[in-house]
Amino acid sequence: MKRISLVFIALILTVIVILLSGCSRTEEPIPVIPDETLDTIPAPDTETDEAVDTATDTETDSESDTETETETETETETEPPETEPEVDRRAEYIYQAHPELTPVNYDSPSLLPISDDMGQEYQDKITFLCDSPTYWLWPYGMLKDGTDSKQIWTGPTGTMTLAYLRGFGIYDPYDGMERTIPEAIALHKPEFVIIALGINGISFMDEDYFTQEYTNLIDEIQRNSPDTIIVLQSIYPITTAYRNWGSITNATITAGNSWILKIAEQYGLKYLDTFSALIGEDGCAKWELMMDDGLHPNRDGLQVILDYIRTHGYAEVMK
Repeated sequence: MKRISLVFIALILTVIVILLSGCSRTEEPIPVIPDETLDTIPAPDTETDEAVDTATDTETDSESDTETETETETETETEPPETEPEVDRRAEYIYQAHPELTPVNYDSPSLLPISDDMGQEYQDKITFLCDSPTYWLWPYGMLKDGTDSKQIWTGPTGTMTLAYLRGFGIYDPYDGMERTIPEAIALHKPEFVIIALGINGISFMDEDYFTQEYTNLIDEIQRNSPDTIIVLQSIYPITTAYRNWGSITNATITAGNSWILKIAEQYGLKYLDTFSALIGEDGCAKWELMMDDGLHPNRDGLQVILDYIRTHGYAEVMK
């Protein structure tokens, strides 16, 4: 009994000691952060992540803009510079070797330069208002619809003379009727006319007479069909086999061609230097491109002319 009492007393004393120890502990004070240091506290992790993302996006956008600018600069740098169309000077050395010939004015704004082949569609748009050297495109069947072509406009006998066009009746290939040029132009309003005239009359017409008759013809076309595109073509060269050689020479023809080019400049029209496509080194038409009469191009010569027309094209026709 006495032993139990001692154990109980010891237990009570142990509890008292434990309680006194707990009461003697002091809580550590919570630190107070001064207001001026609050701005230096790092933002929460989520805001830091957003800031990093924003900075990354900004850098990416900046890099993208830089790449775009670089690509634009590269594209600009790689664009080929515009070049002036090349003037066809194939016969220049022939003119230099034959001073009796009037050379082509290669600086003329009316001279049609070399172009890509404008193709069959371009060729099919042409109406040739012509005398006999070009007329032979028709019987040779070298144009659209062959011998039924509507592209050759000339006199009933296959030719006409520049000096006698007023009131002159041409053969209308659409119905076989005879009409004056103004009447035919007003009726059919051709889209694209190439005037290929001059060999008939060049022997007796001076520059003033030639120019007056030629410009009268242009005026009639423009008056009766204002939207018709007009191109002037040179007179072709001849050979010494031509029976009228002497009264007509290539010196006479090149002088006439210089008048036609001046008319083209006066009217703001284009000029085809087909003479230079047929001329040979002797200052005459190439014999292999001409008929035996020395005046009319043969089939090969006419093909050279058509090829020249297509590769010295007038882009306005195709718009």
